[in-house]
This record gives sequence, C-alpha cells and structure tokens, in this order.
Amino acid sequence: FFKSVSGQVEVVDGGGPFVYFDLGNDRNARCNPISEPDLASALIDQVADDAHKNTYWNLGGPDDGMSMKEQGAIIHDVLKKEGEPKYISVPIGLFDVIINGLQWIGDTFNSEKFDDAAELGRIGKYYAVEDMLTTDSSEKYGRTSLREHYAYVAENGQDYDPYTSVFGSKEGKEKFAEKQKA
Repeated sequence: FFKSVSGQVEVVDGGGPFVYFDLGNDRNARCNPISEPDLASALIDQVADDAHKNTYWNLGGPDDGMSMKEQGAIIHDVLKKEGEPKYISVPIGLFDVIINGLQWIGDTFNSEKFDDAAELGRIGKYYAVEDMLTTDSSEKYGRTSLREHYAYVAENGQDYDPYTSVFGSKEGKEKFAEKQKA
C-alpha cells in the first residue's frame, strides 16, 4: 500500500534523512505499491469476473518497480528540497542481531512476549528483504502513481495510522498537516 511506504514524508520534510535497509552492495528492496482505492477496485474486478475464480493475482500499482532509494528521491523532489537527497542505509544484518536477541530472551525466560517480538522482527525482515513488485504489465493495476500519492501527502498530509507509520507520530502528523495549511 502507498500508506505503508509514505511514513517518511514528514521526516524528510523536517530535514531528516530517508532511511532504508541495505541488502549489501548498496542494493535495496524494490516495490510498486498500490493505492487503497485502486486496490479496492481491483478486488471488486477480481470477484466480479468469473475468469478469476480459483486463481490468484499477483497485484501491484501502475508504476514500474522502484528501489527504496528511488522512493526517497521522489519524496525529496516532491517536497522541493534543495541539494541531494539525504539517506541513511541500515545494514540488513541489524535485523538478525535484534531478532536473535529477542529470541534468546524468549527462550531463556520462557517469554511468549519476546517470542512474539522475535517473530514480528522476522516478518519485518521479510518485508525489508523481499521485492514486492509485479513485472508483468497485466499485474499492474490502478491510476494513481506513487509520485502522485507523495505529492498529495506533501500538500494535504495524511491520516495518522499507528500500524503503518514507521517514523511518524500522531503529534508529528498533526504538526505536518498544520504546516501544510500555513
């Protein structure tokens, strides 16, 4: 979803760097996310067409796949920031250190909470490592590009969502929205 990749707009707008996971050799995961309205339309089309019965559809948005660094550059451009985009690349191995530490605590102290935290770390690592994109044009769906979404967020802000906002906070989003109105 666009919402899951737009949490850094406020950070970059505030002068902070775009943060991404480095998979080695300056490679990072690629994706072509889809907007919520486009996804809703796609699901209705899928259900309404009997040709799709008992099939699956690898679905992405209308853009070609973009790396996280490319997404950071788009945010930088949409926000009309001067100079080159600022990035922080976090080594993907950091996930393993955190996951293993959480799992060790879970195992040592028989803690379901730490076992669950380690599992969430594994899920997070999966999404940081795996490309989430479609390459077949028949799998691309929708009208709204990621650039258009970022431009909308830069102009109007976005709703606070504690489940998808990696770096944001409710207060930060309210402050960002107020700044856009000024």
